[in-house]
Order: sequence, then C-alpha cells, then structure tokens
Amino acid sequence: MILTALALAACSVNYPDPAPAEPMVFSAVASHSTKSIITTTNYPLDEPFAVEAVYYANEKDSEGTVFMHQEKVSYDFNEGYWKTKSDYFWPESGQIRFYAGSPIIPEVTYCPEHGVEADWTINPDDETIIDLCYADVTEPCASHSAAVPIVFSHALSQICFKAKTLKHYSFSQTANNKIQANIITTVLDSVKIRGLLSKGHFTQIPRGWTHDKSVLSDYVIYRNEEGLELNCDRYENPILIPLRTMLMLPQDIPADAILQEWHHMVVRTSITDAATGQKESDMTYSVPRSSEIHLNKLCEKWMMDFKYTFHLAVGQEDSELAVAVTDWIETKEIIRGDR
Repeated sequence: MILTALALAACSVNYPDPAPAEPMVFSAVASHSTKSIITTTNYPLDEPFAVEAVYYANEKDSEGTVFMHQEKVSYDFNEGYWKTKSDYFWPESGQIRFYAGSPIIPEVTYCPEHGVEADWTINPDDETIIDLCYADVTEPCASHSAAVPIVFSHALSQICFKAKTLKHYSFSQTANNKIQANIITTVLDSVKIRGLLSKGHFTQIPRGWTHDKSVLSDYVIYRNEEGLELNCDRYENPILIPLRTMLMLPQDIPADAILQEWHHMVVRTSITDAATGQKESDMTYSVPRSSEIHLNKLCEKWMMDFKYTFHLAVGQEDSELAVAVTDWIETKEIIRGDR
C-alpha cells in the first residue's frame, strides 16, 4: 500500500492557475513639446487626454469595430502609468488602432473615420492659448507594448516675435573745439499683426485644416505706453528681446496679412566746450517712426508642429523683418531674410 501511494503521488502534477490578464495602460510623450509652449517632451501628468480605439480582427478587416470610445485617460500617481477609469483587456489576436487627442473639451471630438477632429478658433482676446495635440498608433494584440505609446504631435503652429534696434546710433564728434554728444535710443511702442486666418476645422484623417476664410483677425504682439527700449551690448551689437509667443492656425499666409509697428527715436544732443568742459546746450527730442511689412513676402505658410520666430529690427531706417523656421524646440534652424 505504501508503494502504491508513492506511485500515485509521483504521477500527480499541480498546475498553477493562469495569471490574470493585465489591464491596458498607456504612456504619453510629445514629439517636440506640449502644453502651454513647454519646450520639453514631458506630457503634463495632470492633463488627461482622450482615446478612441478601433479593433481589427485581421489585416483585411477595413471597417473594424469600436473598441474604446472617447475614453478619458488619466495618470495614476500610485501605479505610475496612464490608464482609463474602467479596465480594458487585450484581445488574443488582431490589432487595435488608437487615436488620442488633447485637451478634453467639447470642441475636440473623435470618430473612426477621421480620428481626432476639432473646431478651433484663435481668439485675439485670449491671453492663454491652448495647444491642440493628436496622436495615432497601431498595436498588435498578440505582441503589444507594455504600455500603449501615445506620442503627441501639435496641430497648431508656434509663432514667436522678438525685436531689436537696427544698429547702434549714438555717437560723438569734435569740431571747432566743441564736443557734440548724441545719445540716440530706439523705443518700441506697438506691434500688431493683421489679417490672419483664425477659425478652422482640423481632422487627423486626412491630416490637415480647412479654414473659414471669411474670418480674419488682428493680434496685438506688443503695446505699452512707456515703450520698450531696444539697446545694444557693449560691443554695439543689437540685443534681441522676446515680445510674445503665440499658437496660431497653420495656414497659407493671406496676401494682405501685415505686421504693423510703431516706434520712436529719442535723441539727446549736447554741446560741450572742449577747453573748459562747460556744457553749452543740452536738448532732447523724439522722432516718431512706423512701418508695415507683408508677412507672406517673408514666409508663405505656417505648418503644423513647426516654430516660426520673427526678428523685427527697427530704427531710423526702414524696418526689417526676418524669420527663423525650426521645429518646436528650435533645431534645424533656417534663417530667411536676416542680414
């Protein structure tokens, strides 16, 4: 009996229960940068996004079925990953295509035919402009990533403005035993861009914008009653000063879109006797200046996910404008129009 019991024990095997399926989780980064013109690839952990997912049983399945509809995805600080409120689990086969969009607001919708869609308006009165982001990734169910990689791109264009004086104007000269000192300062008063497309509709599939060309808007880049002094460094090189960074609709720049600027030159002239050092006269006056520059002469279009930095140079001569075209974090720089 003992031998029989031992033989039965040797033949029995205890198979462990199968491990429970892990719920679907996500990772989120930005291709260049993300919300509120942050120049990093970190997607903000306190900013949820929405996901639409379509399941395809096989590669020949062109229609697919909705797997996840406009689900809110938030960061779980305890677990350290992004997840939906309700758990979703991977099918054993097939593949899933995910469409993700941010921010979660009524203007942004989702559908399998067009992915992320948005009716978008850049209001000139808005102080803070929200970044519109989208992503698209397909994962095989049988060999999916540990976390669905959501890599956001920007549906808008980042437009920056900076200003400087054209050159160093102050000088002194001596003649007939007199020293004439001229301190000339460039002061920027106001900058505005006019006649830009500001209302449109974005679709992820096909990717692009359609614009309401009946709506053109003006945007104040800089305005201050006291003005902004534009100076040079100790080597007499003009110092470039940031004015404003904006998010705008990608567009072919309208022919009538212009940049308008107003500035004035403050001139202080004094005459001193070289022999005695006695100042004989000292007067200050200002000379108003302004100019208009057609934007499409310099930059024909603004594209999605790119940054356009306009360099405005003003002074006694006609104003000049140059633009640097870069990706969102200022690499691959190409200067157009700079001297």
